[in-house]
Amino acid sequence: MKRVAVLAAAMAVAVPALAEDAEFKPETVGLKETIDPGPNVFVYQQEWKGAGSIAVYGKDDLAFKGLMTSGSMGTMLLAPGGKTAYTQSTYMKRITWGDIEQVLQVFDVATLTPVKEIALPPKAAMTLGYAPMLQQSADGKYVYVQNATPAASVTVVDPVAGTVLQEIPTPGCWGVYPTGEGYAFSMLCGDGSVSRFALGADGKTAEKTGSEKVFDPDADALFVSGVKVSDGWLFPSFGGNLYHVADGAAVPKLVEKFPVAEGVEGGWAPGSYGLAALDAKNGVLFLSMHPEAKEGSHKDLAKEVWAIDLATRKVLSRSPVEELATIAVDGADASVLVGLTEDYRVIRYTVDPKAGYALTKTVENKTTGFSMLATVTP
Repeated sequence: MKRVAVLAAAMAVAVPALAEDAEFKPETVGLKETIDPGPNVFVYQQEWKGAGSIAVYGKDDLAFKGLMTSGSMGTMLLAPGGKTAYTQSTYMKRITWGDIEQVLQVFDVATLTPVKEIALPPKAAMTLGYAPMLQQSADGKYVYVQNATPAASVTVVDPVAGTVLQEIPTPGCWGVYPTGEGYAFSMLCGDGSVSRFALGADGKTAEKTGSEKVFDPDADALFVSGVKVSDGWLFPSFGGNLYHVADGAAVPKLVEKFPVAEGVEGGWAPGSYGLAALDAKNGVLFLSMHPEAKEGSHKDLAKEVWAIDLATRKVLSRSPVEELATIAVDGADASVLVGLTEDYRVIRYTVDPKAGYALTKTVENKTTGFSMLATVTP
């Protein structure tokens, strides 16, 4: 009791003294009209029980710049130039059952504000935030939304006019992979073929063509997270191969298939979600890899990121990483690689070309929700 009394007396003396010495300074709260200038990292923070968001960070230091709030179970897309962002969002009136409303939201990146909302048919796929679920034509004129009812189809949207132009049935085919020019896109199909849908200039027509069997979906399935190359797409497979599919002609064609970990001890194979990122300028593919691969381990998080020279097919470096779920680079300047983890972190790595494009961690920041989709801008 004596100790308590002494402590109380000391506090009674100390508190008035503190009040006399410290001048109260109220915090000033303001509102920026625009985010700070400079290159950005966009992270889609997907939520399944409430509002998701696009978090914006500075590319140089991962300083947090702000949020663009979206609906549930959505995904994101940046228009060419990086000044406009899209989210495909689902709004659920009763969360677990009942009616839903699905929209394509359009945001002004500089002010982080919504500028338009386009009603979609209530068919958009409610999946994890894979990039092929929301894509756009090469010039950004049309936006493509993956649907699942569970029948597969694609909704074509004109974001400038704010209208839905058509729904294209795509039975048995999944993921939207636009061509480098024009308005066509390809899709991976369950029978191992690749289908191509060529849209007319008005976005209201589509002609389908299909390839021969490109991959074996039972023996060596492909990840939906492909990367765009000059003449088509590059798809990693569960079994540790890379499939180069050309899409410039009317019929998609397998150009080449080659292994990435052949002869490497440890049973390494690709894995995670957004598992591939391309330095197009230097022809280097960054690929998330995990050891002791087996049937069903294709979602195991990355223990290493391998830098692969696409010209020589050689592994240039193997960088240990902190169980990354997604990786991304700016295709025009791949001096920085960004990784996302399942424990709510975004991590910045520098890329050293002189060391075989090896990665060095520099800084990290926090994320929320299930963050597995990132875009890095110049």
